[in-house]
Amino acid sequence: MDINYGPLFVVFVIAWLVPLILSWLEISRSHAVILKIVLGVVIGPYVLDLIVETQYMDFLAQTGFLILIFLAGFEINVNKIISSFPKKLKFADIISNTLIVAIIIYFGSLFLSLPAAWLISQFFDVDIVFYTILLPTVALSITVPILKSDGILSRRFGQVILMEGAVASVMSIILISVYSGVLKNGFEVELLLFSVIFLVFIVTYVIGKRLLKVRTFQKLLYTLEHAASQIRVRGAVVLLLLFVIVAHLLDTELVMGAFFAGTLLSLFVNKERSALLFKLDGMSYGFFIPIFFIMVGVNLDLSALSNFEESIPLILVLVFSFFFIQIIPSLVMTRLFGFKKAIAAGVLNTARMGLTIAAAQIGLSLEVITTADNAGIVASAIIVSLTCPLIYQFLSGDKEEHHGTYIFGGSRASLHLAERMNMHDSSCITYLQNKVIAKEFDRKGIKHQDVAVLDTDFLKTLHIRPSDLIIVLTESKNLNLELARFLKNELKHNKMIMRKQSASHDLIDPQGDLKIVDHDEVLANHIEDMVTRPHSVGTLQESFGMYRVEEILIKSKDIHRKLVKEVAFPPSGSLVIQRRNGEIFIPHGDTHLLMGDVITVIGNTTALHDFRGILEG
Repeated sequence: MDINYGPLFVVFVIAWLVPLILSWLEISRSHAVILKIVLGVVIGPYVLDLIVETQYMDFLAQTGFLILIFLAGFEINVNKIISSFPKKLKFADIISNTLIVAIIIYFGSLFLSLPAAWLISQFFDVDIVFYTILLPTVALSITVPILKSDGILSRRFGQVILMEGAVASVMSIILISVYSGVLKNGFEVELLLFSVIFLVFIVTYVIGKRLLKVRTFQKLLYTLEHAASQIRVRGAVVLLLLFVIVAHLLDTELVMGAFFAGTLLSLFVNKERSALLFKLDGMSYGFFIPIFFIMVGVNLDLSALSNFEESIPLILVLVFSFFFIQIIPSLVMTRLFGFKKAIAAGVLNTARMGLTIAAAQIGLSLEVITTADNAGIVASAIIVSLTCPLIYQFLSGDKEEHHGTYIFGGSRASLHLAERMNMHDSSCITYLQNKVIAKEFDRKGIKHQDVAVLDTDFLKTLHIRPSDLIIVLTESKNLNLELARFLKNELKHNKMIMRKQSASHDLIDPQGDLKIVDHDEVLANHIEDMVTRPHSVGTLQESFGMYRVEEILIKSKDIHRKLVKEVAFPPSGSLVIQRRNGEIFIPHGDTHLLMGDVITVIGNTTALHDFRGILEG
C-alpha cells in the first residue's frame, strides 16, 4: 500500500516550530493550541492547500482527541476528591471546600446557559439543548499552564479553578454523550445501554484492584516498568482501547469511553502517577495531540464564515455568553478570595478551546449544528482563548495580599512551622513582635510582618475570611488566650490551632474547628519513641550523628529531568520521599528529578548541606 507521509511531515513541522516560536518571542505557552489551529487553517484547503485529506491523518487526529480526553480523566484524583468532603455541613466548611465550590460554579454556569441558549435561538436557528451543554465547557489546556506559570496551581485559588474545569469537563462529556445517545436512538431501550459502560467500569475496577494485590504481578510491573516493554504505558493504552471499543459497541460517543478509561487509570495509579503521567505526556503531547489541534484548523470550513451578516453576530453573541455564564457563578468565590480574584477566576475559566471545539465537532456529526455554526463556535473559542489569559493577567497583576494561613507569634516554634509551611508552598504569613527572631525569618527568606503591637485591634485590620486557618503561637500565654477568645467570640472564627496550655474551657466547642496542641503530650510521645522504639530513633542518631530530616525544593537546572542514579548524592544521606504536584512517592534509581519537586532527605549536617547544594543549585 502506497502511503503518502507528506501531510504528516507538514503537520509535524508545525508542531515542532510552534513551541520554538513561542519561546523565542517569550509568549505564554497557553497560546500554543491557538497557534496550532491557526497554522492548521493556513496549510488547509482555504489558504495554502498543503494538506490532502487522507484516512490515516483523520485516524491520527481522532486518536489524539481521545488521548486528550483520556489524560483529562487521568488528571482527576478521585480518592482525593472523596476525602475532601467536609465532615460537618457548616456554611464555612461548604464555601471553603474546593470541590463543593467548583460544583456550585459549574451548575451555576449550566443554569445560566439555558436562558443564554434560548436568547441565542431568538436570533439564530440553533438547538437550545445542545448550546446549553456546549456553553459551560472549560479549557483545561489553557488554564493549567497559566496557573502553573503563576505558581498558584497547588494553592487553594488555583485548585478551585482547576477543580471547576475538571467538573465542567466531566459533566460536559457525560451530557454530550447522553444527548448524542438520545438523538441517535431516541428514548428507547437502546439508551439504557449507555449504563453498560458504568458496569464495565465497576467490573474492570474490581478485577484490576485484585490483580494489583498479587505480589507476582506487582513484581512483574516493577521489573518491566522501565524496560523496553514500558509495561505501565502499554497497560494504559489497553485500558483506553477497551473503553473506546465498549463505547463504540454501545453506539455512544467515544469520548465517554476515553474519559472513563482515564478516570479508572487514576484510581489504579497512586505512587506511580507522576512517573506514568510523565511518560504518557511524552507520547501524547509529543505525537498524537498536536495532530488533533492542527487538523481542527485544517478541517475548519472557512467558507461558512463568508456571510458576515450571519456569522459575525453569532460569534459576538457566543463570546458575550461565554463571559456571562462563567463570571456570574464565579462570584461565589468572593468571600474566599475577594471580588477582584473571583472575577479573575471567572475570566480565566471563560477560555474555551479543546473540549468546546470537540463538542462542536460532535454537534456537526449529529447534524444539530451547521458548518457555519461550527466555524462560529471555533472562531469564538479562539477569541476568548486569546483575550481571557490577557484579562486574567491584568486583573491578577496587582497582587492582592491575602494568605490562607496566619501565624501569630515570634517563638522558635512559629519560625520552624513557617519554614515548613513555606516548603509546602502554602500561602502563609507570620506576624511578629519579637525583632530578634525576625532576623532569622529574614535570613531564611520566610514571609513575615513586624508588628509594633499584636492585639485585638490589629486582628480587625486583617479581614480574616472563614476559610483561613489561624495558628496562635505567641510567647505569652495570656496573649494567646486573648487573641483566641477575640477570634472566636467577636470575629466568629473557629478555624484555629493553639497550645493547650493557653486554652480555656469557654473556647472548646465540640462542633467547632478549634484544635489544641498539647506540648507535654508531643514531648512524651517523642520520649516514648526513644524508649520503646530505640532502633527507629537511637540507631539513626548513632548512624548519622546529628540526624535530621529536611524537605528541599529542587531549583537546580543542572539536575532537571535527570534520573536519581545519574546524580552523585552524598553517601551519608538518603532520599526518602518525593512530592510532585500533590502526589507523593518513593524515589528510586530510575525516578526523574524535575524542577519544582520537593524532596525529603535524611542525613547529618554535612549531608544535608550537600543535598541543598545539589538540589537547589
